[in-house]
Amino acid sequence: MTDDDPLAARLAAELEALGLDVSRGKIDPNVAIEDLVKQALAGGARGVVVADGRRTEFWVAEEGSDRIAMRQELEIESSPSMESVLSLRTVEFLRVSLGLASRTAAVAPPIVAPPPVAPPAKGDKRVALGVVSGVLVGSGQLPPFATVGAGIRVRVVGPLGLELRGFAPLVSHEISGPQGPIDVSVWLAGGGVVFAPRTGPVGFELGAGAMAAVLRGIGTAASVPMTMGTTDYAVGLAVYGRAAGCLRLSPTWSVRIDVLGGSTAPLTPDIGVRNQSDKVTAWGVGFVAAVAGIEASF
Repeated sequence: MTDDDPLAARLAAELEALGLDVSRGKIDPNVAIEDLVKQALAGGARGVVVADGRRTEFWVAEEGSDRIAMRQELEIESSPSMESVLSLRTVEFLRVSLGLASRTAAVAPPIVAPPPVAPPAKGDKRVALGVVSGVLVGSGQLPPFATVGAGIRVRVVGPLGLELRGFAPLVSHEISGPQGPIDVSVWLAGGGVVFAPRTGPVGFELGAGAMAAVLRGIGTAASVPMTMGTTDYAVGLAVYGRAAGCLRLSPTWSVRIDVLGGSTAPLTPDIGVRNQSDKVTAWGVGFVAAVAGIEASF
């Protein structure tokens, strides 16, 4: 063993406590370790230990010869608290290898592992932004139509949060009016509360709230085909409920499917003929949307 290493000094003291004769010396950097070991074994040593502070390497000779019977290396992280552990393990290996197992050996103190550091929970993200597309169906003359939507969800406390959602039509649809065809489209926007428990890769959400429902109609008089179209709007109020399922692809990204249903019964928007009492159509006394898309969480 080297004579200037604290670990070497500890090893020497513990080996001497077993009744062994121990000699220490510096390692010559100009001579290979294996050659130094062979010289020591040829000189009658039963074992050779090299210690450098956080690693020990030792050789044990066959009894009655200088041939190497065993070679072992032990290493720890550089830590003063682990130095005694490395020392005791090295002594224990040597004690058994040298046939001294019947002698009383020092008992290594138990190693207390530090408590594991819990990784950040996936559900700790508070804001989610999503885009979806699908089909919106409602009562009235307007047929089902393709729609795109966007939403933002903010977790307030635990699984409870607030959300804002909106839907815009990808196309308008033509319906018949008393004075000619009318192009009609539906826009929805609003928000409410959401229940989104923090779960594993597969999760679900429940939401409810209110939305403004806007009907946009563009029509011309059939009797005057060259006249400029007239645009009109009708605004209603809808209540909605929503259920969604999501599959998390990563801590940030997930795919989702939403089913949203509601009613404009509180205030139903309708398209009529200007300056007349005739109503061409009312929309959304009952409506449902089925959409799918992606979501990013932050």
